[in-house]
Amino acid sequence: MKHTKLEDLADQFDAFFIDQFGVLMDASGPYPFAIDAIKRLSEYNKPIVLLSNSGKRAIENCERLERLGFDLNLFTAVITSGEVAYWTIKNKIEDGNFIKPKIYLISRDLDTSPIDGLSCEIAKYTDEADYLIIAGSESDRKPLSYYTSLLEPLATRGVPAFCTNPDLIMLTPNGTSFGAGLIAKEYEKMGGPVTWLGKPHPSIYKFALNKIPEIESKKVLCIGDSVEHDIRGGFNANCSSALVKTGIGATKKNTDLMNSNNLSEIPNFIIPAFSF
Repeated sequence: MKHTKLEDLADQFDAFFIDQFGVLMDASGPYPFAIDAIKRLSEYNKPIVLLSNSGKRAIENCERLERLGFDLNLFTAVITSGEVAYWTIKNKIEDGNFIKPKIYLISRDLDTSPIDGLSCEIAKYTDEADYLIIAGSESDRKPLSYYTSLLEPLATRGVPAFCTNPDLIMLTPNGTSFGAGLIAKEYEKMGGPVTWLGKPHPSIYKFALNKIPEIESKKVLCIGDSVEHDIRGGFNANCSSALVKTGIGATKKNTDLMNSNNLSEIPNFIIPAFSF
């Protein structure tokens, strides 16, 4: 684990998987250095892949990035856990026993993009659901007990769930709160089956590495603010990793990282921020 700067790492790797929230932006908007840092990194003419645990589809995330001032032409690909989940769920539904299944959706701000275009119906009530999708959290408005009470009947029935945003912690304008991943973990504790899609799970990395087939995974640097998702996911995908000390990473003490017994949670590098 070495303390360094983004500028020093840019020469050492052939491609970059960059997290979104906590690296490029927080709930208030982009970090003041992030837009310029993407431009500077692109000058090295190496693939830059945005890899986000967003439950939204990739096109919606692209539109958001563009509104915030990022140049989409500088990214080789923008990949969200929501996009990987969409195709996984689509294949599951098409191969399943339900002609047009009813899906109960937990998302943020009534976002229906995780199921828009799927051959399904939205379940208005939990007792009619064939599947459950946990795509977002409104933890800044609703306590965890709200979700556990809501989902207990689904878990009792063994309704299969897809967690399309595994983040345990989310950034809000007022600080951090629990993310969709924690809701899914509670569902598992109640006995509900969960398929996890997104970092640190392998499917999203396979999806991303397929975008740069000419580059070996060990020559890819994953940059993120979450030890549990970005660092562990990069390790499991045989990539190198750099932890930024912004976002959730700002709360991680270096001594805790160094004393960890889990190699998958120790970043190869630590950088102050995603900036040159």
